[in-house]
Amino acid sequence: MSPGRIAASLAVALATTSAAGVELRSGLTWGADLRLRQVVIGNVGLNDLSPIADRNFQRLRARLWGGYAGETVEASARLMWEGRHYGQPDRADWPAPGFEEWYSGDLLLDNLSLTLKDIGGAPLALKLGRQDIILGNGWLVLDGTPLDGSRTLYFDAARATWAGLPADTSLELIYIDQSADTGRFPAPLGGGSEDQVEQDERGALLYLRNRGLRADTDLDAYLIYKENRPKLTPGNLRVNNGAPFPSPADDGEVYAAGLRAESRLAPNWAARAEAAYEWGRRNGRDLSALGLNARVSWARGDGLGNLVHLGYEYLSGDDPDTRNDEAFDPLWGRWPQWSELMIYQWPLDSRVGEATNLHRVNLGWGAKPHSTTEVSLDYHALWADQESTRTPGQLANLSREGRFRGHLITAWLKPKLNRQVSGHLVAEYLVPGDFYADNRQDDSYFVRAELNLAW
Repeated sequence: MSPGRIAASLAVALATTSAAGVELRSGLTWGADLRLRQVVIGNVGLNDLSPIADRNFQRLRARLWGGYAGETVEASARLMWEGRHYGQPDRADWPAPGFEEWYSGDLLLDNLSLTLKDIGGAPLALKLGRQDIILGNGWLVLDGTPLDGSRTLYFDAARATWAGLPADTSLELIYIDQSADTGRFPAPLGGGSEDQVEQDERGALLYLRNRGLRADTDLDAYLIYKENRPKLTPGNLRVNNGAPFPSPADDGEVYAAGLRAESRLAPNWAARAEAAYEWGRRNGRDLSALGLNARVSWARGDGLGNLVHLGYEYLSGDDPDTRNDEAFDPLWGRWPQWSELMIYQWPLDSRVGEATNLHRVNLGWGAKPHSTTEVSLDYHALWADQESTRTPGQLANLSREGRFRGHLITAWLKPKLNRQVSGHLVAEYLVPGDFYADNRQDDSYFVRAELNLAW
């Protein structure tokens, strides 16, 4: 798409967004936001000799939404558009056909849902349609569309919630039916279709929440079923955001059982932990995997909001000496939970955003030096659990001489001037370790500036 056409599309989006502040009658609401991003990434793939190692691009996303909220019925819809311009790499260097330096995505409904509450006079709610779903801290369930890079997060799902159990306990039953691409209703308004995940996915989740057994404590337990049906394409090529890339699909069925707890232990101390065991059959092999994610934090209690935390995460890796698959599956947790940069480095031994085969120790600090501004600084020490990869071809990316993935430093500056204007500046730096091969030893960095305007 030409610069003129993408500029015209942005102008239309801005005009539409500005109109969203009109007051409507009782029960009807609408709003809009505009997100502007500048992204610079150095050494994707940890090899500075690669012609596509460095990335420099802008992202522009506009959303317009409306809804109705009554006593027993709610309805909502949200229209989204995002375009990109790639300054780096050059189109001629991109290894797959179809790279677009000026990319303009279609208009897409990333939310279209109906909610029924107090069904039959009981404490039962049912939400149907395209919706965002976040369970717990989003460790395993948050992003149903990982290939579009946070353009959307939605699930096509049915979600039933029973809130009438004793001790402030609720039970949720969720059914997910996620298409591998955007071609299914509600499809993009222009009729196009893009990949949003490598396989068609179906899932059933049973999620129990308790808030009353212990003061200041959340206790969750869950069972998850996920069925993967591969979307086969030539060369496993996936097309999204104007930059096609290869990524293999999953096949089979994954089951997970997990527990989560989050509690304020004392006035200045808090802790959270989540663990899950997975079994089933994935890509022709029996699956048996384990994951753990824990953090303890201490608040100084001063006027600056100083907070220090120490965390540990374990995601089992595939043992190459067994017939089974021990690599932990993050399910619908393929999003930048602790690093924006690592999203682009995981394909060296996994897939985009698919964290697995990991030991991570994290020490971090955060504060609010001004009423409008938050800052944070984190250090992550990263190891692989096993010297293994998702595919045999990825073994060339490993040294076979160690399991240390590297040192990662992340820093955030998050200003929020008011309800309408906010943004952030994030910078990350990775020093690779001996887990990676000699030609994958170049330092890597990520920098992003973001401005959000909301109405």
